[in-house]
Amino acid sequence: MALPPLYKYLDVQGAKLTLGNRTFKHAKPSDFNDTEDLTIQSIFAEELGAACRRAREGLTDVIAANLHAPPTCASPMKEKLALMQAALRADPSAVARIKAEIAKGAMDGIYDMDRLRATAESTISDVNAFMQGWRVLCVTKHQDSEKMWSAYAENHKGVALRIEPNVAKDSKFQRFKPVVYQAKRPPLHDDVLEFVAGGLFGDRDARYRAIMEKIIYAKTLDWQHEGEYRLAIPLASDEEPWNTLPFHPEEITEIYLGAAMTDADRADILGKAQAVNPGIAVFQAARGTNGKITFEAK
Repeated sequence: MALPPLYKYLDVQGAKLTLGNRTFKHAKPSDFNDTEDLTIQSIFAEELGAACRRAREGLTDVIAANLHAPPTCASPMKEKLALMQAALRADPSAVARIKAEIAKGAMDGIYDMDRLRATAESTISDVNAFMQGWRVLCVTKHQDSEKMWSAYAENHKGVALRIEPNVAKDSKFQRFKPVVYQAKRPPLHDDVLEFVAGGLFGDRDARYRAIMEKIIYAKTLDWQHEGEYRLAIPLASDEEPWNTLPFHPEEITEIYLGAAMTDADRADILGKAQAVNPGIAVFQAARGTNGKITFEAK
């Protein structure tokens, strides 16, 4: 999918550092304005007790729907599951009998809810701590947003830089992805039966990637005005923490100078921008007669 034009808002100091050092700052989640960003708040969409009941009642259906799928869970469950599949293939009517026994309470008490709640709390804490090992560059598809100029460009004193990935150099900026805005933070698992099926028969690596993408590229509706795209990069297990990465000079193709920028800052920032990319397109922001932000090419 082709990327739309993408812009990075910066305050005065951020613009000077970015252009002077030829690096973008990639923030860790704890630096974000939204303190719940890149976190999970729950394991499942429903309350844990209700999720466990659904898992218990739906287990037989999950197995019946995957009678010919090779189990991917660990031993000894893998071997037990294969035997259950064989039994249900031989006698499909057993599904109804097993479900009836479960409905009568055959599996009541199988879950220690106190232990499960403690495990859930520990899992949430571990996942949120793990996400602090990611570094994220946030950009937007809006270069004329009043809220963005005010919040991220120092009340119109800063700049917006357009970033265009150099495909020939396999630029990391090709990996920007759009944020999905929703009413609340997503749970770790959207559906308990999909979780059960995935744990028994799923591709572990694919499930991990899907979970990471869901956490990284989700924000609540309060932030929808930002039209955000993200580049997210995890720290390697043996890598020293970092917060900046270089860019190819030609990837900064346009600079938008804030309407409230001082003459001194304009001269300094513009000089640094043109040193990075002599062909950079320059635009000066101003207020239109209707109060909206307009840009004049320089």
